[in-house]
Amino acid sequence: MLAEYVVLLEEGLVRVSAHLTNVEAATLPCAGVTAWHAIVEEGKVMPGDTVVVQGTGGVSLFALQFAKLAGATVIVTSSRDEKLERAKAMGADHGINYKETPEWVQVVMDLTNGEGADHIVDLGRASTLNRSLSALRVGGQISIIGGLSGFQIEGLALIPAIIRKARLQAINVGSREMFESMNAAIAKHGLRPAVDKVFTFEQSIEAFQHFASASYFGKICIEF
Repeated sequence: MLAEYVVLLEEGLVRVSAHLTNVEAATLPCAGVTAWHAIVEEGKVMPGDTVVVQGTGGVSLFALQFAKLAGATVIVTSSRDEKLERAKAMGADHGINYKETPEWVQVVMDLTNGEGADHIVDLGRASTLNRSLSALRVGGQISIIGGLSGFQIEGLALIPAIIRKARLQAINVGSREMFESMNAAIAKHGLRPAVDKVFTFEQSIEAFQHFASASYFGKICIEF
């Protein structure tokens, strides 16, 4: 909220796990709940599923963590090898550098014995949705979150969607009930969010500039 003090309705607050710092807890309301909504509430990811997570921002890394809690195999895509290595350190099973391998769909198919992924968390939208459809197994689900490359999709390939009986689920953060369920899981497993960098209030402009650079891994926080 970028404010030192705020007044909120009691219904607008939830209790977070005691093992988290204030900075870590601040990462949960948007990115955390969005990922929980996609992976657990709507995705219903199960042990043995294969989940593709695009990128290494806040939502993506929460999706990685929640999918691993569910017992899934997780494939992460990124434009930087060092980010892929950090994602693997957090539990990712495979990493694909989409700059070096633009046609990453074939890698996903190879890793899944030609079946495709059970669930894909798509954050690119305009530039990635067609590839996500091609990398999906029959009956699989794509969680559509954000639109890093735009909100208009020209040339959407419907044939792969029809052949795979794809389920496209738009995700828009989540409910208080989802937040509380997520917090219970975080507390039970001692999960800690990925925080890229913490700025002071006086460095707020620098924080937004860092965000605009797209060089971050996880969440960017401003601490008072």
